[in-house]
Amino acid sequence: MATLALRDVRKSFGKHEVIHGVSLDVQDGEFVVFVGPSGCGKSTMLRMIAGLETITEGQLLIDGALMNEETPTRRGIAMVFQSYALYPNMTVYQNMAFGLEQAKLPKAKIRELVLEAARTLKIEPLLQRRPGQLSGGQSQRVAIGRSIVRNPRIFLFDEPLSNLDAELRVHMRVEIANLHKRMGRTTIYVTHDQVEAMTLADTIVVFNEGRIEQVGTPLELYNKPANRFVAGFLGSPKMNFLPGRVADGSVVEVPGGRLPLPQPARHGDSIEIGIRPEHLEVVAPEGATARARVQFTEQLGGETFLYCDVGETAEPSRIVIKRPGQQRFGDNEVIGLAMQPSDIYCFDSKTGMSLAG
Repeated sequence: MATLALRDVRKSFGKHEVIHGVSLDVQDGEFVVFVGPSGCGKSTMLRMIAGLETITEGQLLIDGALMNEETPTRRGIAMVFQSYALYPNMTVYQNMAFGLEQAKLPKAKIRELVLEAARTLKIEPLLQRRPGQLSGGQSQRVAIGRSIVRNPRIFLFDEPLSNLDAELRVHMRVEIANLHKRMGRTTIYVTHDQVEAMTLADTIVVFNEGRIEQVGTPLELYNKPANRFVAGFLGSPKMNFLPGRVADGSVVEVPGGRLPLPQPARHGDSIEIGIRPEHLEVVAPEGATARARVQFTEQLGGETFLYCDVGETAEPSRIVIKRPGQQRFGDNEVIGLAMQPSDIYCFDSKTGMSLAG
């Protein structure tokens, strides 16, 4: 196992800088997830950690030792790719043994390590098959097994589940989480899927345009986002945002009505309000301080999503309401909205930074 540290790491392709001074500490045995939209720099960062991309500036330290110029093998790192990267002309056993053979390990030791990894991943019956005979989930297990046999200090995963269907992704998330619990190895996992990030991570690192927006536990980032970007990225459905103007110290005017403020603000200030779909209550429109007009209803059995317009302008704001159970509303039905002040987030309308104290 190992610690990992990034110190003001930068990456440029020619004159174009894509990673802008990233610093981060990963603890021994920690499961860290890099998350962010496509093109945000998270996979480039992972490839620099692996030694597949050079670091333009800054330092990469593993257990306190500088690793900028070391090969991937010398770093003690194993990487699982999105594409699995299995050799199609080799059996599963041969794929898992290949790296060990290149390292000149004795055949008996190679067999021991491969069989141990196969038992861990429950792929013993697949050892004599070739990749073309495997399902997506089986191929992913083999790719993970090929990493396990190397006994790395650090595991790296680059969007390993993106090629799987939805049901299999859920199953493989559980398997990866259980594998980490059993092995306890330091793990860095890259994904654009915020559900994977929330369910797998000890720590989430949110990337945006080559910079870190926020680092914290899943619930810290969900409950106390540092800015509008983090608030809007984590959560399904995503947080609703409405433009607002402070009417007095405790009320903000938004399209569709007036909302209570969770903390005092200056009269007349323009701010942006964030409300998660599950925190919006549906009440009778009579007497409600805010109203919305239902445009579309999704009935999912265990929960109901309402897509609503707020405001009476030509281009009203759109919000989503998530309610438990099966609830029915008519198209264009006007509903009242209620929420607790503690469930309302306030962001600076210019910088996007949270205004929470």
